[in-house]
Amino acid sequence: MVCTKCGSDQVNIQAVSTISKKKHGIMWWLFVSWWIWIVWLFAFIPMAIIKLIKGKKYVSKTHSQAICQACGYSWKV
Repeated sequence: MVCTKCGSDQVNIQAVSTISKKKHGIMWWLFVSWWIWIVWLFAFIPMAIIKLIKGKKYVSKTHSQAICQACGYSWKV
């Protein structure tokens, strides 16, 4: 593989993992979120405990990243 910036052939390819928080869609906000606010008004403490125990949801994605050893330029493969 050849670097697109300097033309060197000293290129390493690595697998890079990115992690992002999973988000809700528009349908969830329209049909579920209002109900959660009503429940929150009447059961704040139990919901806080459940939220602390449950944790956050994360999504992991992996893509290939090429890095030129001569100039340091990097790009997605």
